[in-house]
Amino acid sequence: MTIQGQILYEMQKLCRESGTALIWITHDLSVVAGLADMVSVMYAGRIVESGTVQQVLEHPRHPYAHGLIASAPSRNPRGRPLQQIPGMTPTLLNLPDGCAFRTRCAYASVECQQTPQLRELGQRMLRCFHPLRDSAAEVVA
Repeated sequence: MTIQGQILYEMQKLCRESGTALIWITHDLSVVAGLADMVSVMYAGRIVESGTVQQVLEHPRHPYAHGLIASAPSRNPRGRPLQQIPGMTPTLLNLPDGCAFRTRCAYASVECQQTPQLRELGQRMLRCFHPLRDSAAEVVA
C-alpha cells in the first residue's frame, strides 16, 4: 500500500507540473475515489456510465455500476458475505444481442434486446434503458 500511494502521488504530481490529464484503468475503486475527478465504468468493452467520481461512486445509475460498487468489501458489513452480481461476464467474442449486461440485470426488459446508446442523463453519460434513481430500488420508467 505504501508503494502504491507513492506511485499515485508521483503520477498526480507529474500531471500537475506538466498540465496534462491522466487516464487510469483499474478495478480498484479506492484508487479511483482518491485519484480521479471523472470516472467511466465499462462493461464488456463499452462505457456504461460516466460522470464525476462523486456522482458515479455515491449514486450509480447503471445497474452494473451499482452492482460493482455494492460488491466492494468496504461497502459490506464485516463478517457478511460480499454482494455479488449474478451470472457470468459474457465473452467478448460472443456478446449477446442488445445490452451486454441484460442477462445479468434484474431490470432487463424486452427493450434491452436492442443496443442502448450512450446518452446524456443529467450531468453524466449512461448506456441503459432502465437507469436507477438515487435509490437502487427505483428504476426510472
